Order: sequence, then C-alpha cells, then structure tokens
Amino acid sequence: MTHLTKTSLIPQLLLISLLLTSCSTPSPFESLAAGDCSDTQQVAVEKHITGQINAIAAEDWPKAYTYAAKSFQNSIRLEQFTAIIADQYQMLIDNQDFTFTNCEITSSGVSQEVEVVDPRGNYLLLYRLEVDQLQLGVVAASVIEASEAVNT
Repeated sequence: MTHLTKTSLIPQLLLISLLLTSCSTPSPFESLAAGDCSDTQQVAVEKHITGQINAIAAEDWPKAYTYAAKSFQNSIRLEQFTAIIADQYQMLIDNQDFTFTNCEITSSGVSQEVEVVDPRGNYLLLYRLEVDQLQLGVVAASVIEASEAVNT
C-alpha cells in the first residue's frame, strides 16, 4: 500500500495543474481592438467561414447552420436559412474556389471579405461575424461586388 504525504502530493498536483493549463490556449478573441485582425484572429475567422462554405457546398444544411451566430439562429430557423442560401447564395453552393482578403475587427464584431468563384462569375462577399463567449458566429454575408463570367 502506497502512503502519500503532503510533500509527495504537492509535486503531483503541480504537474497536473501545469498539464491542464498548457493544453488550453487562450482564444484569439479575448481582446478585441478595432483594426486589422491579428494573424491568429484571421486564421480562426478563415477556419470558421471555410467550415460553413464547405458545408454549404456539400448541401449539409444542419452543419452549415451550426456556424451561424446564436443571435441569427434565434431569429432564423434552419428551413429559412436553407431557403435563403438556395435563393440568394447559389455561388457558395457552386463555388469552385474562394479566398480571403481583408479581415477587420469592428465595434460589432469581425468583418471578413471573401472572394468566391463559381461557373457564373466572381463575387466579393462581406461576412459579418460576432463573438459571443469567445466563439465566432456568422451573422450575415452580403455580396458587395459581382462580375459575370464571359463566355467566348
């Protein structure tokens, strides 16, 4: 039978504490200052939007919906979300490629520009995301520029 004393237990507790704290990394959204996104913020935003666009392209509506902000989900049901995407954002379903440009922290959250290419043309979308309990959520995306593909 092993006998633990206070002095043998303290190093074990310190080791456990160190392991637990080293596994958790702080959220890149703990500190939000207006201006350009930091590199870690940009990576997190790109990962979040990529997840949603990939789910939309796969027409996995429930998964795509999980990337929406809680405030969005509280006002728009999954069926409405699906209809909005199908009616107004066909370029996301049919996308052939997308790239990220400007990312900015604003007073209301994060703004990220995304260039989307589909068979009909190129589109520049502005995504607006909110940060709620250090988690990202898509609030809206709007087309701010579109150019039609020219068939020759």
